Amino acid sequence: MTANAEVQAVLDRAADGGRITPQEALDLYRSAPLHALGAAADAVRRRRYAGTEHIATYIIERNINYTNVCVTACKFCAFYAPPKDTAKGWTRDLDDILRRCAETVELGGTQIMFQGGHHPDYGVEYYEKHFAAIKQAFPQLVIHSLGRPRSSTWRGSRASRPRRPSAASTRPVSTPSRARAPSCCPSGRARPSRR
Repeated sequence: MTANAEVQAVLDRAADGGRITPQEALDLYRSAPLHALGAAADAVRRRRYAGTEHIATYIIERNINYTNVCVTACKFCAFYAPPKDTAKGWTRDLDDILRRCAETVELGGTQIMFQGGHHPDYGVEYYEKHFAAIKQAFPQLVIHSLGRPRSSTWRGSRASRPRRPSAASTRPVSTPSRARAPSCCPSGRARPSRR
């Protein structure tokens, strides 16, 4: 059987309601032809939502990054600049943010993702001012932002530096729920994110 035939067999099984393995899903992600993958996904959608075959929904959303200045320094982020790095750090002013909201609405957008760094100078008042201005100018926009922070990003927390087991240890790597809580946690225990 050729690689294309194997990929098609997996797509056919999935389209017919069969289960696929994680490895097969990865193989589809890496090598399935886009139209064949879309056809299989559409077959699943039609079966799952019978009676609404002609309806597929989506939203038009725009990410608006308000600053890249951040005190968190997450290891996965290639986006941030430390607060003292004035050469790399930037912040969008409110007029620029509103201009981007207007462009989103003009293109049929219904939602913005207001996303950026953890700027040390931005308190709740900053976000209140910006959200109020956006909602006043564009009441039809949904503001999607300020998700619950991950416990691994708590500044100063040991939760951001999990312990690694020794070579002889069989204990798993420490999770944030076992780490010492940061001083901002009123219960005295760090809680992992539910994201």
